[in-house]
Amino acid sequence: MKKSYFGGDKMGESLIQNQCSACGGAITDPSFNNCPHCGTTLDKIQKEIDERNKNIELCANCGSPVTFNIEKQQFACDFCHTTFSTKAEKDFDNLTFEADDLIPFQVAEGLAKKQFYEWLIAGKNVPMDILGKVKNIQLEQVYIPYLGAYVTYEGSWGADIGYNRSETYTDYVTTQDKKGNKYKEPVTKTRTVVDWNHSSDVFSGIAFKSYLINNELTGAAASFAENTSSLDFLDDVKPFDEHYTAGTRQLKISSNKVSEALRSARNFAHDEAVKEMHRILPGDKNKNAKITKFSYNITSKYTYVPFWKITYKYEGIDYMALLTAVKKNKIQIDGSRPMSQEDSTLEKGLKRKGYYGLFASIGFVLVNILGVLPDAASPYLTLLIIGGIGVWLFFIIKRHRFLGTNKKHLKNNLQEHPEYIRLLKKYSEET
Repeated sequence: MKKSYFGGDKMGESLIQNQCSACGGAITDPSFNNCPHCGTTLDKIQKEIDERNKNIELCANCGSPVTFNIEKQQFACDFCHTTFSTKAEKDFDNLTFEADDLIPFQVAEGLAKKQFYEWLIAGKNVPMDILGKVKNIQLEQVYIPYLGAYVTYEGSWGADIGYNRSETYTDYVTTQDKKGNKYKEPVTKTRTVVDWNHSSDVFSGIAFKSYLINNELTGAAASFAENTSSLDFLDDVKPFDEHYTAGTRQLKISSNKVSEALRSARNFAHDEAVKEMHRILPGDKNKNAKITKFSYNITSKYTYVPFWKITYKYEGIDYMALLTAVKKNKIQIDGSRPMSQEDSTLEKGLKRKGYYGLFASIGFVLVNILGVLPDAASPYLTLLIIGGIGVWLFFIIKRHRFLGTNKKHLKNNLQEHPEYIRLLKKYSEET
């Protein structure tokens, strides 16, 4: 399937006339006999749907008649609300998807490796000898697929809108004269009141969001790819061309991830509409705001986004990192690093000892507030409180110095690393 678009989707409607029920692609010409995106014969689909609805199916859960929902591609029971998957839905998992467009690599291999070295030593409690023992550093150009959802929406809202208004009023306060006689006298005061009125209006908006649509990545790599799906790559996108992908690896577009992304895009459209409604609500205050009418169109595209996959070994153990290659001046990198257990244990010990002093101070403060000890003990409690805070600050400073010394040592080692020196000279002006 070359492309997948779907539009004209309106909440509350079960029949979408301009959307292929096989792939979700937009059908702009009603005279088409085949979907222009996946090639499915539309007459065959409609005939199959008509046959399904002609032959009454019974719910396997309660025995009531069920009908076929075209949009959801499922049988649905109106009585017990059970849904049944169809063969068409299962066949969706076997579809082959291809990218609509891509972003060419903008980050050279040398620049990626330079960024990798800088990221490697920036980790917390990484071994001091990591630069000397890291082996088999391999960089691979990888295209990771994302679904870009372009959303346009419109609707109307209704809400109770309040406008603040200042008003004066007379209050009576009790006073007394020099002789002690009490009396009340009027005092003019000002207060703010809210005038409420029900109001309604229309709204519209556009939004974009991208979703990772690959399930080959796992662990930290998958989390990083998910988080970077918000990259602003619209200006760099080009129509898909195999010349750009020569010598690279393209991760598969996973059909189950496509299904999840399309469902998420529908929720995203509604959430963006709610945000827009609250943004444009007039008045000083509002309540009972809700969307009374809502429709939206979603156009989806599959985009390959470039990453550098970096694998390396430390003491025989494999590690991996991903580095974005969309923009030279906006490189992000994340992955797995080795950790020095000795340094980690020492750093955690310093942190724990500092907390002991802090908790002791808090405990002594509570004892002093509750008055458990006699007043004569207050000076000693004060000294204990100050001492506990002192212990806490001492270990904070010691831990900070320990981590700072390690980072300084690693930075000095990096500045003396021959390959990094060469890369730094070559790419110092590109980041």
